[in-house]
Amino acid sequence: MMVDDGTSQVVGEQPVVPELAPEVEVAREGFSLWDRLRSPRTLISFGLALAIVIFALRGLNIDLGQTWQYMRQANPWLLLAGLGVFYLTFPLRAVRWRMLLRNAGVPIDAGRNSWASLPALIEYIYLSWFANCIVPAKLGDAYRAYLLKHNGKVSFSTSIGTIFAERLLDMLGLFGMLVVSAWFTFGAHMPEGTQIVFGFGALLVVAILSGLAGMRWLSPLVRRLMPRRLHDFYGRFEHAALSSFSPAILPRLVVLTAGVWLLEGFRLFFVIEALGPAIGTLSLSAIIFVALASSLLTALPITPAGLGVVEGTITVVLTFFGVEKNLGIAVTFLDRLINFWSIVAGGFIVYLFSKRR
Repeated sequence: MMVDDGTSQVVGEQPVVPELAPEVEVAREGFSLWDRLRSPRTLISFGLALAIVIFALRGLNIDLGQTWQYMRQANPWLLLAGLGVFYLTFPLRAVRWRMLLRNAGVPIDAGRNSWASLPALIEYIYLSWFANCIVPAKLGDAYRAYLLKHNGKVSFSTSIGTIFAERLLDMLGLFGMLVVSAWFTFGAHMPEGTQIVFGFGALLVVAILSGLAGMRWLSPLVRRLMPRRLHDFYGRFEHAALSSFSPAILPRLVVLTAGVWLLEGFRLFFVIEALGPAIGTLSLSAIIFVALASSLLTALPITPAGLGVVEGTITVVLTFFGVEKNLGIAVTFLDRLINFWSIVAGGFIVYLFSKRR
């Protein structure tokens, strides 16, 4: 396992610059969100998302007039509370990522590294979420790694390794809390439609854990199968992914991850509360289950941030709890206003004025 990062790192005020081929290629090409947004793949993914939304609305026979009436009656203060709760997840994610970076050997504490300050890390994460909302295939993760390389001279592969570790934590935490909330909500008798959600979640967990186990136990074989020019790149990625975790910080990582997903659940709680007595009474465990099920589907790389897929899923899952379909789609639209469209609007502003983009 490689300890030497092999890239530009900042130690104090003196940069050391032994760049390697993959990083040179990334730095030369850059990462233009505008180019990605105009690409045929992105346009096709938005077209697919629109088609899914139209199909869901027609398939469920949604009355958009009634849905709009429900949305107009929502309590704006409770919606703002949901928005605030959602945005509290970004500082928690930044603190967690900082811990992973430090454990991976990134010199974030050397001198006064403004590129590694908590506000800077929050900005990188927010811009990456903005990228995930406007381009498909989770390219926002690569964009975040490029931002760290561009601003902190940190190896692109090292950054991607820590983001992979972060995704592993998110998926394990999300799926674990999804199972617990489902148990409290349904007991041993799960509705048929939930099997798809659990199957997809289990598949993602197995895939990520298999990748992690493969890096730890099959590293020599993996290196033999890949081109030699990628060995250094993979070595730094592997080192960062595996060394991000340690027994000393694991409890704090678990607490931060649980906090993130609980806040995601409370975001939907405030949205549902904003609609008042019309929606009836849903238990907190049921609300958390619905929120986590929708978050799980954002991992699908088909459309930007699961656009279209998430909307249909939340509406259908809410019907399991007896929520009328027009009211369910109102909940969905208001929730996506917070966790999708607010990022599109806010992220665009941050992107325009950011000095770190």
